Amino acid sequence: MMLKKLAFASALVVAAVAAEAAYVRGELVWRFDFTPEEMAKQGLDTKRFAADGTGCAYLPDGGPSGKGAMAFKTVGLDKSVMVSIKADITMPALVQVEADVRGVDLERGERSNFSSKAVFQCRSSKTGKLTHAALASEDGTFDWKTWIGVRDFPDAAPGAGVVIGSEKSAGEFRVSSLRIYRAEEIPDADVKAPENKAAAAIPRGPFAGGRHNPKALRGVMSGGDMGEASIKNLVGWGANLVRLQIAVDKGRSMAPDEYLAALEKKLDEYVAIADRCHRNGIRVVIDLHTPPPGGVKATKNASNILEKGYDTTALRKAWRILMARFKGHPAVIAYDIMNEPCCTPDEWRRIFREAVEDIRKVDAKTSVVTQFVDTYWPKEMRVVYSPHFYSPHQLTHASVGSYSGIRWSYPGYINGVYWDKEQMRVALKPWIDFQRAHPGTRILVGEFSCILWSKGADKYIRDAIEIFEEYGWDWCYHAYREWQAWDVEYTHVGDYVPRKWVKATTDTDRKKELLKGLSYNGRR
Repeated sequence: MMLKKLAFASALVVAAVAAEAAYVRGELVWRFDFTPEEMAKQGLDTKRFAADGTGCAYLPDGGPSGKGAMAFKTVGLDKSVMVSIKADITMPALVQVEADVRGVDLERGERSNFSSKAVFQCRSSKTGKLTHAALASEDGTFDWKTWIGVRDFPDAAPGAGVVIGSEKSAGEFRVSSLRIYRAEEIPDADVKAPENKAAAAIPRGPFAGGRHNPKALRGVMSGGDMGEASIKNLVGWGANLVRLQIAVDKGRSMAPDEYLAALEKKLDEYVAIADRCHRNGIRVVIDLHTPPPGGVKATKNASNILEKGYDTTALRKAWRILMARFKGHPAVIAYDIMNEPCCTPDEWRRIFREAVEDIRKVDAKTSVVTQFVDTYWPKEMRVVYSPHFYSPHQLTHASVGSYSGIRWSYPGYINGVYWDKEQMRVALKPWIDFQRAHPGTRILVGEFSCILWSKGADKYIRDAIEIFEEYGWDWCYHAYREWQAWDVEYTHVGDYVPRKWVKATTDTDRKKELLKGLSYNGRR
C-alpha cells in the first residue's frame, strides 16, 4: 500500500456484553450474492463502467469462482461511487456481518474514513437515528477475502441495509457477497489461537530471544502533571524519554496570528518541563500536538485532518518560534512535525518537505519526526519514523466516543481476527519491512496504549512492548498522568458502563507491565 501509517481506520467500535465471552457466527438471517435475480429485485443499475473505465458496474461472473460481483473503480481522490442494498429484515440484537471483497491499488483519501467500504446499517426504534457497522477497510492490493464485524443493535427498527463502494478514494474495489448472522457468545476458555502463517513469514527482529537494544529510549507521552515531583517519579519508574505535547487550546479554530501568539505565551511552561527533564536525565521529543490553522480539523481520534492544499506558512512560523527556545536544548533530541496528520501521501510529502526545509535553515542537527513510511527521506535529513500503535482500535479505544454493548477480550477474536502478539507483528509489518529495507532507520513508537477498562489491557501492553523490544525500537506509552482512562495509576470501578475509575492504591497490572518495559533502559 502506498501510505503505510498506523492510523485510526474506520471500523466497528465494539466490545462484550458478558465479561468472559467471545463471539462466533450463529444463524444466517440475510444474504445477498449479486445474482441477476437479486440485482433485478433491488432495482440496481447494471450498466458497465463509463468510457474512461471509472464508476461502478455489475459483473455477473466477476466474483470468486465465477460468482456475481459489483465493481467500483475511481481515479483520483475526489470521487465517490456508492450503492445501497436493502435488507428486508429486522437487525438482530447481536450480529456478525460479513462482506467478501477484493482490492486493486486501493488508496485512502485525505481523511482516514475516505476509503472503499461496506457499511451495514439500520435505524433505532427508539430514536430513529441511523446506527451503522462499518467494516474495517484496507488499502493496497489483495485477493478475495472476507471482512468481518460484530456489532450490537439492541433496539433496531424493521428494515436494514448495506452501503458499499468507494468514498473519495482510488483504485478498484469489488464486493461479491454480503451476509448478516446472529452472533453468539461463547466462553473465552473455548477460544483457541489459530495458526498465524502471515506472522510466521515475517523475519524476527535483531533483538529476539529476550535481548534489548541498549541505545533505545523508553518513556511516556507527557500529561497534565509534569512538575518536578512527577518528573522524579518518572525517573524512579525507569523512563528516559518524554514526548512533550505542545498544545494550543482551540488552536485549530484560531486565526494564524492568534495561534502563534498563544503558542509563544505557553512556551515558558514547556521549556520549564524540558529543563526538569534534562536535570533528571530524560530526553525530550517536541510534539506539535495541535498544529496551526491552514486547513486542519480535529477528529474523535485526535488526528489532525489536513485538507487539500494545507498552507504551511503558519506551521513553519510555529516551528521557528519553537526552535528559538529549544534549539540546542540539551534534553531535546527530535522535532515531531505534526501529531497524527491525516491526508494523502502526496500532500504529506509536500507539507513535511516544506516544514523540514524551513527548520534546516535554523537547525541542521536535531532529528525530525514523520508518522508515515510512504517515503524514505535522504539520510542527511535525519528523519525518525514514528508509528502510533492502537491496533485493533476496537480494543484499545473500546467505548471511546460512543458506546456499544460488546466488550472484546485480549488475546482473542476481534471482528473475525485473532489478536495476540503475533497478530501485532502482522499489523506492524509495514514498519518492519521499511526498517529492513533501510538499515539504520530509527523507529520511535510515538504512542501506544490500551484503555483501562478493556479486558486484557495489561497483556496488550506487555505484548506490544515485547514486539518493540525485539525490533530495537524507541517507544512512548500514552500517556503519563493525562486522561485517567490511559493512566496506569488508575483502575476501573464496577461494570464496563458507566465508565468510572479511581486512583489505585497498589500497582495496577497495566502499570506493572509498563514498569517492566521501562526497566529495559540500559540493558543489552
